[in-house]
Amino acid sequence: MTRAPPFTSAPSCGPWAPLVLLGVWGAFAAWCVSGIPPSVDLPAHAAQMQTLAELVRGNPEVAAWYEAHFPLGYGFPIWLFLPVSLLTNGAFAARLAAWTGLMLFPLAHLSFARILGRPLWTMVLGLPLAFNISYWYGFLPSFFALPLALLVLALYLRMLQNPGRVVLGAVGLALLSTATMLSHLVSFGALCVGMAALALTSDSRKRAVGLAALGLAPPLLLCAARVVTLVSRAFAPGDHTIPDYGWGSHFNWLLRNYRPEGFLAVACPVLITAVFVVAYLRHRREEPRAPWVLFLSLGALFLVTPKALSGAWLIHVRLPVLAGVVALVLVDPARIARPLKALMLLLVVASLAETVRFHWSFKREVQGLETLVASPPPPGVHGYVSLVGRRSWGSRLVYLEHLGQWWTATQGGVGHHFFANGDHLPVRFRPGRELPQWMDHTSTEPQLASFSALLVYGDGPLPETLTGFEETARAGSWRRLERR
Repeated sequence: MTRAPPFTSAPSCGPWAPLVLLGVWGAFAAWCVSGIPPSVDLPAHAAQMQTLAELVRGNPEVAAWYEAHFPLGYGFPIWLFLPVSLLTNGAFAARLAAWTGLMLFPLAHLSFARILGRPLWTMVLGLPLAFNISYWYGFLPSFFALPLALLVLALYLRMLQNPGRVVLGAVGLALLSTATMLSHLVSFGALCVGMAALALTSDSRKRAVGLAALGLAPPLLLCAARVVTLVSRAFAPGDHTIPDYGWGSHFNWLLRNYRPEGFLAVACPVLITAVFVVAYLRHRREEPRAPWVLFLSLGALFLVTPKALSGAWLIHVRLPVLAGVVALVLVDPARIARPLKALMLLLVVASLAETVRFHWSFKREVQGLETLVASPPPPGVHGYVSLVGRRSWGSRLVYLEHLGQWWTATQGGVGHHFFANGDHLPVRFRPGRELPQWMDHTSTEPQLASFSALLVYGDGPLPETLTGFEETARAGSWRRLERR
């Protein structure tokens, strides 16, 4: 698996250093996800969490519209944080899940660093990778699955390094890889590719393949039927998204779409990755080969992943995160010049400063929403209308798509537009039940007929179709309307 010398011991930096770093990062992450964070789908996932809790409690009003499922390959965090939703609400549970995802990224890096003998401070270089497209889009299942996949790969490297405790290690691999698959099927696919590359290039190939089989067999058996269904659906006629490779978007999508979120959110990880790759190529004879094999396999997977397949927009724009974290352990940073290391740290600080700026400006722009969702909606169906479209604040991401679903996530009741019309999340409409999804100033009276209350975002005049509602509260650019 490795060239001599293989894995070295990490330099000691004191027992408190990791805790201090993680504590500071945890406080920063908590501020980011508090209030109304800039995440497209997070309000919808939070509404899923709260509605699932209402179904478990036996709320008859909610049960008349929705039913619960346990889908394979997506949505595991919604079930995992169900106890939190039951004790608090879906809004808090979703924020806690997002915070957990942010914490898992440095922990995954730290696990690689310990195994490969890299210094602790390199963990700082990977922090901007935590704010990847899964975070901004609020894809909670994939955001949770990516660091889980990295932890599985780190554990697998550890088992290849140390032959002992095979049974305990195999159980850990199986549990973590199953959690990855249940969270997000495509991230699990990336994990399988990485483990296969490590196993096939190992000096002890037979043992490495056996360990990989033990770790991956349970989730592979669970999801086999689901994978066959998705693959066959990709080429069957119907309303599903047609297969689309999207070569250009592999390279320009992130740079084109990251605007107010910060240019360095993309440029910083790319530049740091390039530095480590060049340093490895210069010193490859003195460094272990396993991280390089893993980096190449995950990078190749990014290049060959289609843009759309099986009715789904795949994570080709998120897969670079996996390769990016692995790149940071390719080479001992002592082989990188000090001025260059200082420059990389400055880039990290600047990137995180851009992240702070965007979070602060976003929360200021949507100020007032927390005030209006603090009280429960009236009986019946409540909804959300945006008078300014899906996009705002100079961003190409649709942050306004699900923003009003924080009301459902906080207070419960019968809400709408949180993926209940699909088969990939735990909460779905009951057969014969359906509500309009996205609503804006063009929504018609028949579309609004089911709703007893609405949250409206935008300062413009109300459309004529809303004349049947009266304003009962206002805060910032938000209005709360109820049936007259």
